[in-house]
Amino acid sequence: MTPVEATAQALAAGARAATDARTLAFLVCNETRQLLPFRLAALFVPARRGGWRLHTHSGLAVLDERTPYRLWLESLVARVAPALDAPRTVGPGDLGDAAADWDEWLPAGVLLLPLRGPEDSLAAVWLVARDTAWALPPPAGSAEAALLALAAVYGHAWWAWERPRRRGAGARALRWAPLLALGLLALPVRESALAPAEVTAVDAQVITAPQDGVVRAMRVAPNTAVRAGDVLLELDDTVLANRRGVTQEALRTARADLLQAEQKAFDDAASRAEVAVLRGKVAEREAELESLGRQLERLAVRAPADGLFIYGESSDWAGRPVQTGERVGLLADPARLGLTAWLPVADAINLEPGAGLTLYLHVAPLTPLDGRLSETSYQAVVSPEGVASYRVRGELDDAGPARIGLKGTAKIYGGRVPLAYLVFRRPLAALRTACGC
Repeated sequence: MTPVEATAQALAAGARAATDARTLAFLVCNETRQLLPFRLAALFVPARRGGWRLHTHSGLAVLDERTPYRLWLESLVARVAPALDAPRTVGPGDLGDAAADWDEWLPAGVLLLPLRGPEDSLAAVWLVARDTAWALPPPAGSAEAALLALAAVYGHAWWAWERPRRRGAGARALRWAPLLALGLLALPVRESALAPAEVTAVDAQVITAPQDGVVRAMRVAPNTAVRAGDVLLELDDTVLANRRGVTQEALRTARADLLQAEQKAFDDAASRAEVAVLRGKVAEREAELESLGRQLERLAVRAPADGLFIYGESSDWAGRPVQTGERVGLLADPARLGLTAWLPVADAINLEPGAGLTLYLHVAPLTPLDGRLSETSYQAVVSPEGVASYRVRGELDDAGPARIGLKGTAKIYGGRVPLAYLVFRRPLAALRTACGC
């Protein structure tokens, strides 16, 4: 094997082993000097807007887009490439009016080689320039003949990386892109919204103050399980106890007066008339005493059922005055948990009772809890965060790690709507707000 053949085979092997188009282009324009010396080489590829674009130049790592030299080379290739069926030499006669610039940019011997793929499509144009003229056809076994053979290998390798057929398929696919986009926008998807939520009890009973008074003590610690009849809190009984003592003394006095009148009634007509009045006073004092007794019994607030007594700090309630009906805490069933979410007005969607929802707790974000919507408010109110929102309540199918008071984010699902509705809802709402239409 001659040195020329060995070098050509090594270059062909390098072209086949190239890992990308940039590596292949460097080999074509620079490494080919191992086969025969030349002053410069350049590789041109089809431009997107027609014509030819300089892709790689020997000895240059970066190509300036608008240099006169580059523009002149691209105009030369654009003139010759349409009729480039085989390797050919070019000279000043191929440039017409621009022939005067030839000596400034190129040497005397310039060879253009078409790089074609298997389908005989022109994938690229390879320009090789040297100071001596090229002989076509070259002598057999010469480096020039090996160069022409390498052009076929380079063309196949370049086609393999550029894949004109795939680009054509991609162009055809782009023609269908609008229809595909419309189809995707019409695809029905499930509407959903995110809202801050808190785990609450379902059907919790409100524990209120039975009457006006002052809290003496909370008998149950916060968030403690209690049984029906257990004392939850006690109100101060000083006022009522004093009133009961006074009423008891008044009752004894009324009974003594009644007894005296009844004894006189045997022989005194006036005393017989007074007996009826005194009996009324005794009944009045007895009724008042009975009422005070019932009020004293209500001072000890008891649990109406089994559950979890939920309220704030016990120290905050001791000595605090309360009014009749004022809320003190909640009695909840820990086995029936739900959630209360605040859905911002800007994120509101159409919701129906029974719609699905998922709760992601802050303490267990990887354990979502499924549930269903039970009710939603018709009017927006201010949420604890100060945002106009709709209050949404739901029930959890499985409590899992949840407990009353934990917070998280609820994902609430609505009906199915076109994808275009979800994509353009926010922009259209912002546009309407901005322009007032």
